[in-house]
Amino acid sequence: MRELLDTFELEAQEHVGALATLLVALERENEEVEQARLVETVLRRVHTLKGAAHAVNLVAVAQGCQELETLLASLKRGELALDLDLFDRLHRDIDAVASGIANARASLSPPHAPAAAASSEAAPGEKALRGDGLSGAGPGRTSTEAFAAAGEPSEVHAAAAPAPRPAPRGAAEETVKVSARLLESLLLQSEELVSAKLSAAALHEEIAALAAEVSERAAERSRALELARKSLKLGPLPQEKALAQQLEQGCQNEKVLEARLRRLEKGAEKNLWALRGMIDPLLDEVKKLHLLPFSSLVDPFSKMVRDLARQLGKEAELHCEGSGLELDRRILAELKEPLLHLVRNMLDHGIEAPAERRRSGKPEKGKLRLEMKLKDGNRAELTVSDDGCGINLEQVREAALRQELAPRETLERTAGQELLQFIFESGVSTSRTVSSISGRGVGLAIVREALERLGGHVAVESAPGAGTRFRLYFPLSFAMMRALQVQVAGRDCFLPAAGIEKSGRVATEQVKRVENRDTVLVEGEVLALVPLARLLGVPAPAAPERMLNYVLLHAGEKRIALAVDQVVGVQEILVKPLGSQLSRVRNVAGGTVSGDGKVVPVLSIADLFRSAFADQAPLQAPEEAASQVQAARLSVLVAEDSITSRTLLKNILEASGYRVRTAIDGLDALTQLKTEPFDVVVSDVEMPRMDGFQLTAAIRADGRFTALPVILVTGLESRADRERGIDVGASAYLVKSSFDQSGLIDVIRKLT
Repeated sequence: MRELLDTFELEAQEHVGALATLLVALERENEEVEQARLVETVLRRVHTLKGAAHAVNLVAVAQGCQELETLLASLKRGELALDLDLFDRLHRDIDAVASGIANARASLSPPHAPAAAASSEAAPGEKALRGDGLSGAGPGRTSTEAFAAAGEPSEVHAAAAPAPRPAPRGAAEETVKVSARLLESLLLQSEELVSAKLSAAALHEEIAALAAEVSERAAERSRALELARKSLKLGPLPQEKALAQQLEQGCQNEKVLEARLRRLEKGAEKNLWALRGMIDPLLDEVKKLHLLPFSSLVDPFSKMVRDLARQLGKEAELHCEGSGLELDRRILAELKEPLLHLVRNMLDHGIEAPAERRRSGKPEKGKLRLEMKLKDGNRAELTVSDDGCGINLEQVREAALRQELAPRETLERTAGQELLQFIFESGVSTSRTVSSISGRGVGLAIVREALERLGGHVAVESAPGAGTRFRLYFPLSFAMMRALQVQVAGRDCFLPAAGIEKSGRVATEQVKRVENRDTVLVEGEVLALVPLARLLGVPAPAAPERMLNYVLLHAGEKRIALAVDQVVGVQEILVKPLGSQLSRVRNVAGGTVSGDGKVVPVLSIADLFRSAFADQAPLQAPEEAASQVQAARLSVLVAEDSITSRTLLKNILEASGYRVRTAIDGLDALTQLKTEPFDVVVSDVEMPRMDGFQLTAAIRADGRFTALPVILVTGLESRADRERGIDVGASAYLVKSSFDQSGLIDVIRKLT
């Protein structure tokens, strides 16, 4: 229990700290939409903390979270007003939860804890493996391993598991203890070497292409020289003889150049193979240091299922298959929360009471099953199932109707698998009552979002009286992935290969309109054909080609065809997160650096599906085309010191037809303004040499720029910062935490 409590404390510290910060932000916020989002975020945090407290038998802490949930739910429904008294009460309740956690730790500490701790210190030269979070682990990472750390070995194995006694002299097996942060740093640095390998590959391809081009030109010149020699035999003229000499000299020069290029090509190929031989094994070995068995995550769940079932007056047991499969410890940390919500929901909603199971001809003890298995080289599937009563579709329909997720007529026509997808929407619950276990419709929404952060997805199947099965699909590692490179509107982007079934081509006359949507027939199935350019908000080609390229995507049972300009090919890429300031860019999951040094977006399959099915518009509305024509006449100056943010803003604006120039700070922007005319200035605030406030003031002080629109896009979101931006003369002030690319374009259109 002390071991479990150690991991719970780390998670609770993060949640309690985040809750305090969120409440302060909520108290400062005046906009209703943002207030609603913050209340929802606080509610989800409290819900997760409550579940973790139940897992370590901290009943008082869980009860405190339950009371907080009830209060927040009333606030979410609009039954309470956001006043000072309410905020005081929320802060007091959170402080009480934190005190309950501290008291629980004190009650479990042994009388001579310092002495015990001293006796268990690592030997000289060893460093303790800490469970205090990961450094830059990946998308959506929490700062604790929670259940993933419970039962986790406190050392990293260099070769194999350690023997109970010291290994004899000369033995090959050895175990050392290493800081988890050091391991994380080594992994990230090793992954960075992939960029060097990609650059070497691009250099080799460029030299090979150049050598082939020179070789072709040398062959053409040789043929011309041969013709000139034949002409000289018939009766040479002075100019023909001079021409022949020039051709012969040119042939010699090109042969020398070709030979040099071929030597460079061989050298580049040798260097590339050497890099591959060093980087690939190094990365594989470093990744192995982060592998932990699935059992390290699921072993504590057995006791939780038993205790929670007894609390509910039920009997249940947990069966696990594939517990020996090893996964990246960062993936295990991300799986803990969705798995916890699924198991708790199944116990509360799925597994029936013993008497009801007897009447149905089932054993009194219900069964929950976890099955982990590999799908391919870097994909895994986790199945979570029960033998309970299944999901009542009518209750799902009623809950979706209460949440106004679709019109009544649409919901009445929706049935089966399509209707089941509504259970992942926030606020949808089939429970008639709210208990300390579930019933608020938050847990399954968290499950879907967690899987999407991992680059995976979740699917559900259910049959009345036979149980429910959730399938969780996710990658085995965060950063490295195979991806398909495509081009759209002259721009490169990557699609995760795990979400792609195939690519193909189809004649434009075979594209048919069905229910006001373009469709294409693929393998006997009529699928929606959606231009990727439209989803990304970039201009589509003026005239369509005779043949259309498409990529067939899948997510669970859904399939869709994306129209692209060109399919380049599959390659291994190193995915980087966009960072906290750009975490809400629609349809984009991250970025990667190509071999030629360009930043290329990596798209989110889940976001593309949502955008595609929400988008019913024609290929390009007349007003959209007109706005792009107008944008093409406008020039924008972007001042931003972050290369990532600068590249993103430039791409967004160029995709909408604007001519864009960039500046690295305010002083650079002011210099460019004095030498070149611009129609709009878009600037960050926090920059070296001259910040955005100073730049705006300098622009307004110059009589030539008094009417020039200046838009500040910044992470500073306090009221004082906004007022300062307007005081110095900014035309608009956009906050990065709620940044939306369409909002930026709308502001520019209004100001110009």
